[in-house]
Formats: sequence, C-alpha cells, structure tokens
Amino acid sequence: MKEKHYKSKLSAFVNHELSKAEQLEIAEHLMQCSVCRSEHDRVKLGAAFAGNMERADAPARVWNEIESVLENKRLPQMTVIPRPAFGFRNFAGYAVALLLVASLVSAAYFTFFRAEPNQAQKEQSAPHKIDNTLTKSEVVVVPVDLPANVDQPNSNTPPSNENTNTAPNTQPQILASVPAFEFETISGTPKVGAASSSSRLAVGDYMETDGASRARIEVADIGNVEIQPNSRVRLVGTNPKQHRLSLERGVLEAKIIAPPRLFIVDTPSAVAVDLGCAYKLEVDKAGNSYLHVTSGFVALERGGRESIVPAGAMCITKRGKGLGTPFSADTSDKFRAALERFDFSNGRSRSIDDLLANRNFYDMISLWHLLSRVQKADRAKIFDALAAYVTPPADVTRDGILSLDKTMLTAWKTEVERIWFE
Repeated sequence: MKEKHYKSKLSAFVNHELSKAEQLEIAEHLMQCSVCRSEHDRVKLGAAFAGNMERADAPARVWNEIESVLENKRLPQMTVIPRPAFGFRNFAGYAVALLLVASLVSAAYFTFFRAEPNQAQKEQSAPHKIDNTLTKSEVVVVPVDLPANVDQPNSNTPPSNENTNTAPNTQPQILASVPAFEFETISGTPKVGAASSSSRLAVGDYMETDGASRARIEVADIGNVEIQPNSRVRLVGTNPKQHRLSLERGVLEAKIIAPPRLFIVDTPSAVAVDLGCAYKLEVDKAGNSYLHVTSGFVALERGGRESIVPAGAMCITKRGKGLGTPFSADTSDKFRAALERFDFSNGRSRSIDDLLANRNFYDMISLWHLLSRVQKADRAKIFDALAAYVTPPADVTRDGILSLDKTMLTAWKTEVERIWFE
C-alpha cells in the first residue's frame, strides 16, 4: 500500500492553520517520515525568510508623479508627427528624455530604499517601551552572551553577577520583559543564578541542582524538561521559531510534542535537535554526551555530520573525538564495544569485522549509518549485512549505495526506519 504523505498540507501546518487534530496527526507523521520531514524543513525555511521581509508603501508624491506621467500619455494626439530623420536635434531630445527618466528612477530609489533621516533619528532616540504582556509563546530572543562553543573548555564556575539577573542596580521593569521559562521544584533547592526562590529561568540564566535537587522546566507550550541532580543548564534563547537550552553537565529528560527542530539542546560535544520526541541526555565531567531516545527521533549534529537516533536507540559523542554512530539499546556488549572502537579509537577494518561478527537484527540502524562512514573497501561488507535484514527498495542498487548516491541512501533509510518501528 502506498504510504500517505502530507506535502500539500505542510505550508498550512507550519503556519498553524489546521485544526488541532490535523496538527497533531501531521506532527506524529513527521516523526516517522523522512520524506515529509525534509519537505517540512524547506517549507519552514521559506516561511522564515518571508517572515523577515519588510513591507513598505510608496509615499503619495511618488504615485502622483506616476499618475501624472500616465495621464500625459493618455492625452489625444492633435497632429501626426512624421518619422524624423536622426540628427543633432533628435539626439539632444533623447538625451533630455534620458535625464528625466534617470531622475525619476533616482527619486524612486531613494524613496523606497532609503529611510527618512528624521524618522530614523526619532526611532533611535525614542524611549524603549516595555511590553509586560509577553506570554510564553510570544517571547523573542534578546542579546545575551553566546553559549560556549562545542569542544571548547567548559568551566563549572558559577556565573558572576553580570551574567545573572541578581545585580542590585538592575531595573526590575526590564527584567520582567526578558523572555523566560517557568519551572517548578520537584525536590531540594534548585538555584537560578544566586537565587534559590525564583520560579523563572530567563534567557542567559543558569540553573544548577545539587545532589538532592530536581526541577521541571516548562518549554513554552510544547513540552517540559526535567533537570536531574548535580546538573547545570542554561536558557540560551526562546522565540516562536526555536527554543534552546545548553546542558553543561548532568542529566535532563525531555518530553516534546512539536514540529521538528523547534527545540534544541547544546552540549560540549554535540547539538541535540529534537524531531518530536522524548529522550534522556547526559553530559559527564569530561564533556562527553550520552543520548537515549524513548520516543520519536533526535538528530545529533556536530561539524556538518549527523546521526539520526530513533526511539529505542542510543548514541555517544566524545568531546574532542567526534560524533558516534547510533546503536540499539539492546545490542550486544561485543557489538557496542567494536562500534565504540571504530568511532573513537581508529579501529577501522578490524572493528568492522568484529561488529559484523556480533551483529543482530536491530543493529540495522548502526549498519545504515556506517555505509557512509567506513572506508570504501569495507562498504560492500556493510551493504551485504544490512541487505540481509532490510531488502533494498526496487530503485536502490548495490552500485548506487557503494558510490554513496544520496537519493538511494535516503530511500533505504526510510525502509530501515519503517521496519525498525514495526
């Protein structure tokens, strides 16, 4: 039976024009369908560009000049002008006409594309108005210190007062307008900055939990994140198009129901991009991260490389060493050890032979990712092992996969994911 897709409805989905039931149906479909997920990303990108375009109306004087020119062209011609021979007078007339046209074009350009100085100065000097009616779904990102770069040294020292909202001279009305997430204490005394009694995590703030503390952060209107003991997390930014946290150490558990790529968590070794899911993410003292997905998909990204981790799978990234290959949570210890040697200890062909000797049916996720990561000499072995579990679609050929044809790889991945969730 032909698989149902929602490409024709993705524009309405991105713009929240569908019913709640349809929105939920498509969001759940996007968790499983890479074809619609790819089209959704393109539609969302186009909507973002369109949303940033500014509309401007031409001043009345420009329209008056245009109407005047058109009116003159509509006047009846009283005489028939014979076709003149080209000469100096004609040349002079053409030059004058050209100058007039150039003047009109210049006037239009400076009207449409140059802001009036007086208005710009007024806007610049006007006092900033604080909007105290912001809701969780309407907040926008404000300028803050950027999060630490991936694979850069990660300090565990609490931020100074200039990075928190506890400075004594800070104006309270400005703090009220800073975008923030609400949170509730589950146990102990989680701290935000130097405070322990706040219930808001504002953009730029750090939350820290000790060995007896836990908290639940509400991520706008799309889900929640539970912060486990001995963790340190920061709210990087929040707006209707993206919500972003940074987990420096410890453990968080996220439950998100939203379109793909709306919720993101930075770690010292990778970026976890939510594709509509539930997962557990841990960062150890060395900055290595451990991801376990329990629903939907998560994309781990680093340096232009990506691992798509489905429900029931895990993935490791090591700071300074790279992005790991996803593997089944139920895989054998021998397969996992061989895969880890390949990913982080330059195991190469010997590791490939070891993991193939200890593979099982649900190692198909690892095998698909390895197709584009192993050396060419080992790719045929991976192809044969994966084909034994998941028959390649009719339009996928052995030669195409061995040459890393992107269309064929994507088609086979879709089939692998379908069987994985059966």
